[in-house]
Amino acid sequence: MTQATQPRSWWAAVFHLGPHAGAHWTALRASLAILVPLMACWASGRGELLLYAAIGAFAALYGRHEPPRARLVMQAQASAVLVVGVAVGALVATIPFRLWLLVPVGAAWAGVAVLLAERGGWHPAGALNPVFALTASATVPIPLSTVPAATLAAAGAAIFALLLALPGRSARHGGEPVPPPLAWRGLRPPDPVGRHAARYVLGIGAAGVAVATSGIGHPYWTFVTASVPMSAPDLRARLARAAQRVIGTATGLGVAALVLTAHPTGYTAIMVIAVLQACTELTTGRNYSLGLVFFTPMALVLGDLMLPASIGTLLAQRALETIIGLTIALAATLITHERRTPTSHTPPRDHAAASGHPRPGQRRLPRSAAHDPCSGNKVDGPGPQAHRPAPARPAGATTHGGSTAGALVRPPAESRDARPARRTARGSGPPSPGSRGSRPVAP
Repeated sequence: MTQATQPRSWWAAVFHLGPHAGAHWTALRASLAILVPLMACWASGRGELLLYAAIGAFAALYGRHEPPRARLVMQAQASAVLVVGVAVGALVATIPFRLWLLVPVGAAWAGVAVLLAERGGWHPAGALNPVFALTASATVPIPLSTVPAATLAAAGAAIFALLLALPGRSARHGGEPVPPPLAWRGLRPPDPVGRHAARYVLGIGAAGVAVATSGIGHPYWTFVTASVPMSAPDLRARLARAAQRVIGTATGLGVAALVLTAHPTGYTAIMVIAVLQACTELTTGRNYSLGLVFFTPMALVLGDLMLPASIGTLLAQRALETIIGLTIALAATLITHERRTPTSHTPPRDHAAASGHPRPGQRRLPRSAAHDPCSGNKVDGPGPQAHRPAPARPAGATTHGGSTAGALVRPPAESRDARPARRTARGSGPPSPGSRGSRPVAP
């Protein structure tokens, strides 16, 4: 089998297109998962709960390539983390100095979330959605009496997403293990994962300080933008992801300007959000920039429903927070980037993630992070075959043409004389004189 090759440089990876990989099924589930809860909130007169219901609906984005049972387990794990993030964030939102409190709370939450994602092998990988759940909930001021309703709205939307995970198809077929159960005692990270968590803690903490000192209108956008490059597994992929974020956001702001000019409200705005969510999932797995063309206006329409502002203000804040978040993420990446040293006998995390081989004593990184780091994050990438390591060959085996990727040469077929002898050896008596099976078998 011919293996897929990675783009030659991180800049080429920015424009790389992955396969469709059954994205229409994920897009349908994601669109329904956000449409129905938002409609229910608006119909019940609880428009202030739209944000929390949308966060719970993000559970439908997990496990797009998994068979139904594995997808259900993965989404259940992600749902629990998203709902807890909403509950904690809603509690922070009731405090007057919530933006400063969000600095340590957001940083600690990002570190825990990335360890849970690595432990569960989530796809999409990283802590992007959990960080969004907590920071978005924490930056919208609410009274304490609204906290239970916000948590229930997120939980109800997550449960509906789990129901949608039962039917449908996936891009992979059979043989995929169910994600392991999450346990606190399994969260002590090996070195590469610990460095990855430290990167999140540093980046989200710095984003929190920038948010608290600048007083930006939609501060959670800075946290989300800072999380995007850090969810990629190596330096090359993080540079590509950052460039894709800039290109996709810039184009998406143009689309958002057209959408917001129509001033969608109520049910019309909810329908627009559902359509944009479907378009996001159709394109994110192929190229992250394409997904942002639709995700950016969706986020702005949803943000406008929660915190109304003029179109110019929304677009300017989104652009500014994208620049701040990416600057922080790239700085955190460079600070925590592991480099080879002459005394080091183990490959750095970047090499291990790119090659697909775990370090000694290390659990293999999630497939979503290892096989195509430049595809979307909310995103997923194409199937896992691109970088699956070749199976080990038995001692003495050779390959066609000496290539390590070649197929194994079959052993010589048994001679026709050897087959009767083997059958006779399994029989009850010796072979009859003169039979072909009486000939000695060559070693």
